[in-house]
Amino acid sequence: MAYPTVLYGTDNHAYEIYNASGVFGNSRYPLGTQLMLQDGRKYRFSMAGASTLVPGNAITGVVPIATDVNMTAVATAAGSRLVNFTHGAATVVANYFAEGYVVVSVTPGGGEPYKILDHLALTSSGADLVNLAPGNSVRTDLTTTSRVDLINHPNSRVIASPATTVAAVPVGVAISAPTTLKFCFLQTRGVCGVLTSGTAIAGNVVGTGLGTAGAVGPIAALATQPIFGTVVRAAATGAWSSIFLTIDG
Repeated sequence: MAYPTVLYGTDNHAYEIYNASGVFGNSRYPLGTQLMLQDGRKYRFSMAGASTLVPGNAITGVVPIATDVNMTAVATAAGSRLVNFTHGAATVVANYFAEGYVVVSVTPGGGEPYKILDHLALTSSGADLVNLAPGNSVRTDLTTTSRVDLINHPNSRVIASPATTVAAVPVGVAISAPTTLKFCFLQTRGVCGVLTSGTAIAGNVVGTGLGTAGAVGPIAALATQPIFGTVVRAAATGAWSSIFLTIDG
């Protein structure tokens, strides 16, 4: 079966903002859907997180919740369409992880990821579960020795890249200003104006976590900062440089 995984459109399509539908999975497009323009620029469908996104800001995914990793699985037979586990202490609202993933991090089943369809609010009751998306079912019998992690889709609840420590994957640059939990496209490839911190140099790569939230700047060879792209035209610190984004290939 084929799926329309790539959209082709015009500039104005990339700038559209969509309201949350109230039912995750019923948004305009699935999270991560790619939009491509004729000149080669690429975008990914995303949902804003806790704050309004700012055009020109470098954006990352949300940081994983510390209590939602390394959770003890409940014995689950291969073929099941749900995964049970003993949830951490922090309550998580219904469908927070919808369209995300449950990853088995300790064997039995270690290394197996499953896509999440939906879930009720997760508490510390000891009997929480997520429903798996169509086409997903448990492939290896899980036991109480297995451990599972709940991971958001990278394009879910996205935030401005932090000023210093970056603890999530780079997902693009904001080109519009969706408010909390609204949907939009983030640019991932091609020329884009990006807030700059430090002295950028044309032809050099830039990354984030260099002192200003949402900004990119020069990084040293073998540095640990996530790379967003290459400088086309450098602007002064605090202004917006033209960056050829390479997040999407």
